[in-house]
Amino acid sequence: MKKLAIIATFILGTSAIFGMDEKGWASTYESMSAFDSKIPEFGNRPGYVKPIIDNLGNVLNSNWYVSASVPQSFAFEVGLPFSIIPIGDDDHTYTENDPFLGPYRTPTIFGTHGNPADTLTGDETIYGNETLNGLGVFTYPYLQAGASFYHARIVFRGMFLPSISELRKFNLFGFGLQYSFGHFFRHQLPPAAQPLDVSLVFGYNTSGIGYRPDKFSGELDLDVSTTNISLVIGYKPVSFFEVMMSLGYQSAEMKSSGYLYENVNINGIDIPTNEIRPDITVKGNNGFRFSLAAAFQFGKSFHPVIGYDYAGKSSFTTNVLYFKQQFGEDKAPDTAK
Repeated sequence: MKKLAIIATFILGTSAIFGMDEKGWASTYESMSAFDSKIPEFGNRPGYVKPIIDNLGNVLNSNWYVSASVPQSFAFEVGLPFSIIPIGDDDHTYTENDPFLGPYRTPTIFGTHGNPADTLTGDETIYGNETLNGLGVFTYPYLQAGASFYHARIVFRGMFLPSISELRKFNLFGFGLQYSFGHFFRHQLPPAAQPLDVSLVFGYNTSGIGYRPDKFSGELDLDVSTTNISLVIGYKPVSFFEVMMSLGYQSAEMKSSGYLYENVNINGIDIPTNEIRPDITVKGNNGFRFSLAAAFQFGKSFHPVIGYDYAGKSSFTTNVLYFKQQFGEDKAPDTAK
């Protein structure tokens, strides 16, 4: 029994030095090494980190429009839109292919933990990160402002945070374009159909995220880019309410770079070990995008919008703190020249 205890202590101690966690939650080294294609056993696992760009891509590709109509007179808008994406079962596991066993499901970085006793029974599964597993929803707020004139609209969004603890950098810049076509045809429609409008929307984001885990040197850099192009159809039966539907295509991509070294403390001295050179590129939910939204107008400027999006998974959008001011009034469709 004493010999068994010594062996167990040696195995667990060795796993700590080489970045392995006793089977339970993944160690930081096991999680971070997924971004390095050159590390044997622990590295080159794009499926393990794919939920990050799946959720982030869906968030950034939302909230590009607040109406299917863009007025002819000048208008200005500003707000703090954001999306809420529930973390579901598909975020917790992914399919890995083994040359001998074939495809099997294994935890992602959002996944669950294992049984610590399995360390001594040969369990080589890399489990989820304890912090990320506790997330119930994924969100990403940003500031957004735009202006429109003669049925064309341009939107800018951004967010910047200074270095805070393990978050070394955080920046976002995006711009969107929209043009509505209703003024070409609405005056030819019967009165009941004249509140209909159609517009084309394009949105692009670029974001940089830097992360340095505790007890590590260096930095993991994630460069994210997304695009969204959609056709938006809106119907405004009364002046203070509009219902909208959009169909389109989105893309999202996350490139990793930088370097990391784990600092292992031995006899009071931090020794850099376990080099990680992130280099993989992971694509998100690229493909069809569908959304429904409802916009409200209270007074002259308060313009909240709520909606539902689907792009590989469901999300809920809100522009509750959104303000839009139009300078001048457009002519009604049946009197337009």
